[in-house]
Amino acid sequence: MTKTKKIILAVCLVAIVLAAAVFAWMKFGGSNSSMEDAVYMQKISSLMNFGYSVDRYAGVIEAQKTQGYKCDNERKIEEIYVTVGQEVKEGTPLFRYDVRSAENSIESINLDIEGLNNDIAVLSSAGSSTEIKLQISEKQLEIRQKQAELERFKQEIEQSEVLSTIDGVVKAVNPEGGSDNNGSDLPIVAVTETGEFRVKGKVNEQTIGNIYPGMEVLIRSRVDENQTWPGKISNIETEPAQENNGGYFVEDSQGEKASSYPFYVSLDATDGLMLGQHVFIEPDYGQGEAKTKEGIWIDMSFISYEENGGAPFVWSAERGKTVKKIVALGETDEETFTVQILDGLTEDSLITWPDETITEGMKAIDAAEVME
Repeated sequence: MTKTKKIILAVCLVAIVLAAAVFAWMKFGGSNSSMEDAVYMQKISSLMNFGYSVDRYAGVIEAQKTQGYKCDNERKIEEIYVTVGQEVKEGTPLFRYDVRSAENSIESINLDIEGLNNDIAVLSSAGSSTEIKLQISEKQLEIRQKQAELERFKQEIEQSEVLSTIDGVVKAVNPEGGSDNNGSDLPIVAVTETGEFRVKGKVNEQTIGNIYPGMEVLIRSRVDENQTWPGKISNIETEPAQENNGGYFVEDSQGEKASSYPFYVSLDATDGLMLGQHVFIEPDYGQGEAKTKEGIWIDMSFISYEENGGAPFVWSAERGKTVKKIVALGETDEETFTVQILDGLTEDSLITWPDETITEGMKAIDAAEVME
């Protein structure tokens, strides 16, 4: 885990406890003596699950990108080589343009050039006056223009075959072209890239600044909260999405309309995912790593030690009062700055950060209950 992720996780934890403290102050009164010696604590199970404190975006599993190959409106299709469902490689010919018009143009241009060269020869034999020289220059300029046209038509013939730029499977073939429901030209051939799935999500204009290409994310199952897949945002579209109702807007949680922008996530692994499956997309702040470890793991900053190198302990709660709880430590993870608790705590235990003002017997309050 990066240093940035560690900082974000710590900030999330602090924010939870501070929010509970503020809520309690507002609920019970800032000068209420019953709250003066209270210590706000968080349940370990909550500290090991940061999912609820992380932004989530709706996503759906789809095939890799589809590349469409459209027809040049000024050219005609002579032959389509592929059919729907056919596998193609990069460089596979998909269709071919009719080159007869280009061939006829080349033949005509060559005749024109030949005629111009004959005109120049006749003019050259007629003398060397300024007028003749001017006419020869005009003919030579016309030849250069014809030669440029000639190269353009030769290039048309050389590039008459449209080749696939990706490995994939032919998704659609539209010999007559046509338009989709939005009026956009349909491709003659559409190829879906071979490979594993990707995830398509949507973000509105108010939160698009919270994500960026290359950002590490977690894909979380909607059915099983503990099932996740790591990935990275590969692309964010700059044009708003066209919704099914024909508009470019979606309503946010306040009922106000905002533009919706598609973004895409490439996955490190896709085992267990299905095409069309709906999932959550979360920025990866390390919440997935915490769930992959067995046992109880907490941030090292919760651990204190008795004086003179004594036993490790945490500030916990029993029967609503603060207690100094001696714990047995296991492995440490320097990447996530966490330590395993072998004995002394359970996932239901309440703990808080050590503070010199905390003493045993103070009132212990579950921050989650205060915020309900």
